Amino acid sequence: MFDKYAFVKDDMKKIDDFLLSNIKTNSPTIKKAVEDLVLSGGKRVRPLLVIAIARLGEYNEDKIIPIAASIEIMHMATLVHDDIIDDSKMRRGRESVQSKYGKETAVFTGDFLFSQAFNVIADIISKENLKLIARGVKAICEGEIEQFDNRYNLDISVLRYLKRIYRKTALLFAISCESGATQAGLSKELTRAMRRFGLNVGMAFQIADDILDYEGVEKIVGKPLGSDVLNGIYTLPMIYALSTSHKKAIEDILLKDKLSKKDVNRVVKEVKLSGGIDFAKDLALKYVKKAIKFLDIMPDCEQKDLMIDIANDALKRNY
Repeated sequence: MFDKYAFVKDDMKKIDDFLLSNIKTNSPTIKKAVEDLVLSGGKRVRPLLVIAIARLGEYNEDKIIPIAASIEIMHMATLVHDDIIDDSKMRRGRESVQSKYGKETAVFTGDFLFSQAFNVIADIISKENLKLIARGVKAICEGEIEQFDNRYNLDISVLRYLKRIYRKTALLFAISCESGATQAGLSKELTRAMRRFGLNVGMAFQIADDILDYEGVEKIVGKPLGSDVLNGIYTLPMIYALSTSHKKAIEDILLKDKLSKKDVNRVVKEVKLSGGIDFAKDLALKYVKKAIKFLDIMPDCEQKDLMIDIANDALKRNY
C-alpha cells in the first residue's frame, strides 16, 4: 500500500517479518490459522500510521516496530472474532479462519492473537501507552457487544450508530496515531491533533465499510450483499432510510419471521432509493475533510502527504 512513499517501505517489511516471527505457536490447532492470517496481507493502515507519525519525532525502531505490529495483531484478532459472529466465509479475498478451520479454532486463534499483541510490547512500551492500548481494546469489545445486543433493532439513531463505530473501529485508528506520537516524544498539541486525525479517519473508514454491504462486489467483499441486513445489523444507510418515506416498505420486509434473498435484495433497493448510501458517503467525506484539517499543524513533508492519502483512501474501500 502506498508504494510511492519510500521512507516507510523498509519499516513495513520489518513489520511483516516481525509478525511472522512473533506470533508463532507450537499449537498445531492454531498454527496454520495464524500463518494464514499474516500471509493474507491487508493494507496494514494502522501500523503505517504508527510509523509515519513516529518519524516526525525521535524514531526508535526497536520500540516503534513492535508497537506497530502489536496494533496490527490486535486488529487481526478483532477480524477473526468478527467473522465468527457474522459467520463470514471470506476475509481479504481468502477463506476466513472460522470457515476454514471451524469456529472453535477461530475463537482460540483470536484469543491467542490478543494475548500475543500485549506480550510483544509488555517490556518496551511506556506505561502510558500500555494503558492507552488496554483501554482501547476494552472499548472495541464493548462496541462489538453493543452491536450484537442491538441486532434487529429498528429504533437505532444515527448518534447511537456513530458512538458504536467510534468504539468499534475509530478508537484503534486513534490509538495507532497517539501511540506513535507519544513514543516519539511529540508535543502534547501535536499528539492531540494526531489522535483526532486517527479518530476521524476511523469513522470514515467504518462508514465506507458499511456502505459495501449495499453496493460492494461480493467476490471482493467476501460476503453476499445485504449480509448485515440479513443478520440484523443496521448501519448508517439503513438508519437514514428508516427516517424517510421508505420506512414502511423496509419495515414491512424486516419484520417478517424469516427473510429470503429476494427480501434482502428489496431492502437493499429501498435503501438505495431513499438516498441512504449518498447520505453515508457524504458523512464519510466530512470525516475525511475534518481529519485532514487536523494535519494543518504539521509542516509540509512526506509524512503529511502519506496521511492525507490514507485519509482519502478510506473513501475508496472495496473490502
